[in-house]
Amino acid sequence: MILEDDDSFVQQEGLAPEEDSSEQRGRGIVIWLIIFLVWILWTAGCFFFFRDDMVRAFQESGVPELISSMQEEEEHSTHRDVTLVYPLADGTSVTVQASALRYGGDSFHDTVEALIEYYPYEALSQGAVNLVPSQTELIGLSTSDGICYVDLSEEILSAPSLGSYTAFDQIEDTLMLSPEIEKVVFLVEGTAVS
Repeated sequence: MILEDDDSFVQQEGLAPEEDSSEQRGRGIVIWLIIFLVWILWTAGCFFFFRDDMVRAFQESGVPELISSMQEEEEHSTHRDVTLVYPLADGTSVTVQASALRYGGDSFHDTVEALIEYYPYEALSQGAVNLVPSQTELIGLSTSDGICYVDLSEEILSAPSLGSYTAFDQIEDTLMLSPEIEKVVFLVEGTAVS
């Protein structure tokens, strides 16, 4: 039995020698590097020649304003400006602007929560009172066809009044500041208040 080396066998049979797999891999990498470099040069050339047009199109698209408004909204996303009504002893009332926590609901929900939680110094300094007890819980609030349904916990029933003006009146007057609300219907623990 005679052993021939692979190269001599390939030469005798007239076969093309096999390429080294590391050479094939090297050529593949080189081809991809060339494609990548051409892509980078193409992108840089387009940017260089069309930069002014691209900048103008970007500015006209409104994206910069959208980005800045999103940043401002993010800064204020935890609070919302609300207007609250507080009664005075003489039968009139004052409106006070406040920054209320956002609870994930709409502005009406946050407004009622603010009436429950806050007693701004501005209202206090004018002699206004808050009739809504701080122990009151807002169970639910929804609006439909201009009617706002407000469901409160039973603590609202023990709220003090200022003459004939009650906590329900204070909440209603606050919500009615919005032109979207035509009427407010109150519920206590799910039962309508008459």
